[in-house]
Amino acid sequence: MRWFKPGLRNSISALLSPETRKDSPAALAPVREAMLEALGEDGAKANPQLTRKLKYMHDAHALWFARAEMVAVLSQLHGEAFAVNRVQALSPVFHGLVPKSLVDAGRARR
Repeated sequence: MRWFKPGLRNSISALLSPETRKDSPAALAPVREAMLEALGEDGAKANPQLTRKLKYMHDAHALWFARAEMVAVLSQLHGEAFAVNRVQALSPVFHGLVPKSLVDAGRARR
């Protein structure tokens, strides 16, 4: 007879794993702030839906992939070169939150 059911053991280990802690709201707060700052007031006015998304996304991967929307909004306002440089400057805040391969792939496209 098993003391712990496999489903219960897996759910407890999932709760305590490093994956869960690295996407905690406290870990994502600096990322959110940096992204909202990069978007700026003009970007927030141009696309309030993106601003709302950035405030309420629940994991680092979702925030990482929202950078494409940021480039689109900033391109309309300031031009593509400015937008790409501004969004690529956000890569350091994602270290430790997304796989290194994603950060490196974003750097290789420069």
